Amino acid sequence: RASSRAKTATRARGDGGGDDVDENGGERRPSTASSTSALSLLCPLLKVFSGGDAAAPRNRALEVTTSGLASMSRMPHGVTVDAECAERAPSSYHPWRRIVLYEFEACPFCRRVREALTQLDLSVEVRPCPKDARVHRAEVEALGGKQSFPFLVDPNGDGGDGVAMYESEDIVRYLYANYGNGAAVPETILSTTALTGWMPTLLRAGRGMTRYATAPEFGRAEDDDDGGGGGGGGRRPLTLYNYEGNQFARLAREALCELEIPYVLANAGKGSPRRAELTALDPGASVPYLIDPNTGTKLGESEEIVGYLFRTYGGEGAVAVAAGGAE
Repeated sequence: RASSRAKTATRARGDGGGDDVDENGGERRPSTASSTSALSLLCPLLKVFSGGDAAAPRNRALEVTTSGLASMSRMPHGVTVDAECAERAPSSYHPWRRIVLYEFEACPFCRRVREALTQLDLSVEVRPCPKDARVHRAEVEALGGKQSFPFLVDPNGDGGDGVAMYESEDIVRYLYANYGNGAAVPETILSTTALTGWMPTLLRAGRGMTRYATAPEFGRAEDDDDGGGGGGGGRRPLTLYNYEGNQFARLAREALCELEIPYVLANAGKGSPRRAELTALDPGASVPYLIDPNTGTKLGESEEIVGYLFRTYGGEGAVAVAAGGAE
């Protein structure tokens, strides 16, 4: 498997204790260290003010408004595909073997990588690592030696031997060097994280941060095309057509993270040729669009997607909460 060949893991500098908000353990870049420390302190408060049970019916207007403001706080990042990437031949849309990103939605440093992925028009497999994760955090520790996020595994790197790395800035620079088709690294994505990267986390009150308590383990099927470790069971990853700056796609990503569901992040930002692929699947479709190969379900409205995910994968607790809210 590719995970056993990902031999060049970039270990965290310093002697960090595996703080799951600290992307680097020791955090060598001073500009992001203060942001990381602040977020570590805010996480318990965000959990308190996150709006109650994630499976319960939500105030739609509030959801859309806060997610919209979150998108505005990071504009223009994660919206439009870089021109050099939009011009790539269709055969180069996907690396030979799928890149795997371990991350969680509420993390500003993970957001930085997702913004770059949108602009690179890359499709990757996301293996969510919320707090209290049962599967994917252990995979990261086994592969890289610690639980720190984001963590990227590229089975195509190093001549096919595989590359694995921590540190969001290193990940962004690596992706642009190997998949940017000549596009320059968007330095503002890197330089603004300490200033505005935490705003979506606050505006969304920590959604996409903690695993939903009653969600059973997903039981991912073995897949020769993935790049990470673990697996077992018979379920296939879901697919989400998305771009990072879309306020409705964020709601779907939060649910996928809280349920620890692995999924293919099929980025379709403005200017992406992948939008034609989505139209071919469903002429009326737009971002976000969810495909669940395990049930044959296809959904294109964020409210329906979130409800479906919790009903299907949230366990008995989510079903009971949803039913209680409907009465």
